[in-house]
Amino acid sequence: MTNTPPPFQPSAEQAPPGATPGRAGWLERLFGLRMLIMLAVAFGLAVPGWLVALQEAKAIEKENMLQLQTDLQQLTEVGAESLREALWQIYPELGEPIVQAIFRDPRVKLMRVQDSRGSKPFFEHQRPLETGEAVISLKREVLYQGRPVGSLELSLSTLQASQRAEAAQRGILLRTALSLASSLLLAFIVLQWRLVRPIEYLKRASGRLARQALDEPIHLQRCDELGQLAQSMEATRVALARAFSELTASQQALREHADGLELRVAERTRELEESNLHLSEVINNLSRAQSELIEADRLASLGRMVAGIAHELNTPLGSSLTMVSTLLDHHRSLSQAVGQAALRRTQLDEFLATLGEGLHIAERNVNRAVEMVDKFRQVAVDQTSEQRRRFDLAVFMAELQLTLSPNFKRSPYTVHVAIPPGLIFDSYPGPLGQVISNLELNALVHGFDGRSSGNIWLSAALADDGMVRISLRDDGIGMSATVREHIFDPFFTTRLGRGGSGLGLAIVYNIVTGMLGGRISVNSQPEQGAEFVLELPLNAPTGSAPARNEALPALSQTSDC
Repeated sequence: MTNTPPPFQPSAEQAPPGATPGRAGWLERLFGLRMLIMLAVAFGLAVPGWLVALQEAKAIEKENMLQLQTDLQQLTEVGAESLREALWQIYPELGEPIVQAIFRDPRVKLMRVQDSRGSKPFFEHQRPLETGEAVISLKREVLYQGRPVGSLELSLSTLQASQRAEAAQRGILLRTALSLASSLLLAFIVLQWRLVRPIEYLKRASGRLARQALDEPIHLQRCDELGQLAQSMEATRVALARAFSELTASQQALREHADGLELRVAERTRELEESNLHLSEVINNLSRAQSELIEADRLASLGRMVAGIAHELNTPLGSSLTMVSTLLDHHRSLSQAVGQAALRRTQLDEFLATLGEGLHIAERNVNRAVEMVDKFRQVAVDQTSEQRRRFDLAVFMAELQLTLSPNFKRSPYTVHVAIPPGLIFDSYPGPLGQVISNLELNALVHGFDGRSSGNIWLSAALADDGMVRISLRDDGIGMSATVREHIFDPFFTTRLGRGGSGLGLAIVYNIVTGMLGGRISVNSQPEQGAEFVLELPLNAPTGSAPARNEALPALSQTSDC
């Protein structure tokens, strides 16, 4: 080879066959392929051989026990036939040789001959049992000319039969072990020469491939699967050598391309930094515009409140002014009559009656004006100071509706308020008033656009989780899915170019989720009206109230004002 490829380190996924296996191969690392195959062969030969040996051993043991039972039956029959004459004649000496002949068998542990006419045994011989020794017994009647004259009971030891069975089992196990050892030796020789050594050669060749030592060819003169594997590895070696040569040329070209790319990246970076500076200026201008728009919205709200105050105070103050003017006319007439000495009692009584009625009317109107000013003053303080205080939601909403009444008084739209008393908040009434005002005016401007009549329902209730659920619902034109999705987005409005700033509901979302510590959601379908639901805690989050011109919610939130 003329081109030597550059060295590289293979990753874990590309580990060569000769590399150390992972944790999953702990069994292979412990035993190796040769040992695993030998264990598998040994297990495959040992289990069947052992089962066969056990079966043969049980068969031998059963055969020995059958033979012992046969011997016991034969001895019992022979003894019964030989002893019937002695029992019939009651002549023990006649049967003694027979008993001695039978008892000479070392397996006989008990021989008892019983005369049917006596209570004591006719003959009885017994040997002591060794530890753990077992016996089998058989009892048979002794007949003489068809009549029972006694009985014979024999007990044979199973010790010899068990010893013969154990000896046979040891022989079987020895033959099985020798067969297994010879089989394993033959398997080991075959595996070593036909499998393990070729695999070790291929492992070393694979290691050379991993180290990029591609100069030495891989040859394995075999026609089986291992030979085919060696041919595949040789083809891989040739392909790798060619690929590394091409890779070297490609790397050189890439280095040249990277040098030019670095120059282009540096140039684009400078352009991007200049664009970022310009974008920062745009963002700062936008932030200032947001603050100015928020402040303008707050001033507009105060302006609407001032207009409401003037409108509501106009009626009681006008009535008081009219009554005072009337009383002044009566006073001038009375003074003229007194100066001309023409005062009559009827004139004086009429003047006093008119004066009393006029003062009563003026007092009532002035008290009404004072009460309105008191309520307007509290609303104005709340909206300008953002101070936290305790307030009854029903009373606060009633005062708030006074400031909003001029917007609805000469319109075909009606606001219905159903808020139960006793919902005592410890929160910020000013921001809450701005939220409700924005929602009502939003319904007036957008919800009833093109409608000749409409209704707004404002209600509140205490939920099971301790939050107060405030609902503001209208029967207006509703919203499409697109509008509903972006309803709280800053600068989103359906009245673009017709006086809509797109900040009203963005400010509402910001106040509800921030200062008031609650949640707001909207439910609406086209031509089915809209419902804004506020879930507020009775106690607002602790800490200083955020400034009114704080940052607007992220663009993922939505607004239609």
